[in-house]
Amino acid sequence: MSQVLTTAAGTMGTGHSELSDPALAARECVKAALGGRTPGAGDLVFVFATIDYEPHAFLDAAQQQAGAAQVVGCSAFAGFTRDKQVVKGCVATYLPAQGCSFGVAAVDPLGEDMFGAARKAAERAIAHGGEAFAHSVLLVLSDGLAGDQREIVRGAYSVTGAMVPLIGGAAGEKLTLQGTYQFGEGRVMTNGVVAVWINSPHPVGVGVRHGWRPFGRPQIVTRAARNIVYELDGRPAVEAYFEERGEQPLPHESVGGQLMNHPLGVITDSGRYEIRHIMNRTDDGLVLFGYVGEGAVVRVMASDCDGLLDAAAAASSDALAQLQTPPRGALVFSCTARVPMLGDRLASEIATVSEGLGGCPAGGFFTFGEFARLTGTTGFHNATVAVLAL
Repeated sequence: MSQVLTTAAGTMGTGHSELSDPALAARECVKAALGGRTPGAGDLVFVFATIDYEPHAFLDAAQQQAGAAQVVGCSAFAGFTRDKQVVKGCVATYLPAQGCSFGVAAVDPLGEDMFGAARKAAERAIAHGGEAFAHSVLLVLSDGLAGDQREIVRGAYSVTGAMVPLIGGAAGEKLTLQGTYQFGEGRVMTNGVVAVWINSPHPVGVGVRHGWRPFGRPQIVTRAARNIVYELDGRPAVEAYFEERGEQPLPHESVGGQLMNHPLGVITDSGRYEIRHIMNRTDDGLVLFGYVGEGAVVRVMASDCDGLLDAAAAASSDALAQLQTPPRGALVFSCTARVPMLGDRLASEIATVSEGLGGCPAGGFFTFGEFARLTGTTGFHNATVAVLAL
């Protein structure tokens, strides 16, 4: 059960609940996040809940508890705060405006035009939040099962341009692939995108790191469709991938989560890597959690628990370096694919981020993919941690 603490004005607050009733759980986690404060109409409350709750009852109760503040959020594989990992339940993060302006827009369905939906959401969020200040960031939450999440990035980019940072996550669930949900503008969506425009008089910090290193040689994706890679360097992708790992191909019925330790890294124009988690294989292809286009250059990647935690520390350090004032809190988006790699040190990731930001409150969820970029057009990741510090 969450403990309600009195929290200083302006500081972000976090709370959690593991109650089974959706209304009681929503009220408990939001009440704890508020920390005895009365939110204003310009404030935000983020809620991330596992798929165990009836979402309409959950959102109604969360909004009632949040009062005048807007409630946004989505379903999650799991949630976390600096103090608690929530495998079955919900977490809330209270973000007082404190001089910032926020604009929220919810658009559905994503359907066959994810670019258009993301563009519309970004346009509406900016219109609602305004551009009165010098520093802005766009936060997005999308249906994690909708399709090519790169289209969300491209749609947002078509509105904000290259110089506005992007942050957020794709809604998740318990790996059943049956459906996710999103909260925004007072309604529940199952195939939507929520955009949150954050306009600030002070710099905001965005950090994104993954902690993976190249393990195999560069290979070109020579045949792919949607999220399945069929050929690498003109060879069957399954054969080429396992050869890089120095192993015999595992039968598709026994793969399970055994591919999480060696995702693919897509080499970007800047020479960095965007990670694509491999969730399964078919008879003739590798099934990814993100899309990779033909002509992309990829490498098999490797890491360990220390490498992933070092990345979390680096992401918080990067975010902190962009601020001019001490952080009042952080939102953190980490990938479901990192969970088995971190194992019994899972709680260390959010603790590392908080410590890197001076011990400030921090909360977030395990996603089906992370949105993060500082400049440029790319910005969808797997197996990565993204940090927004305010």
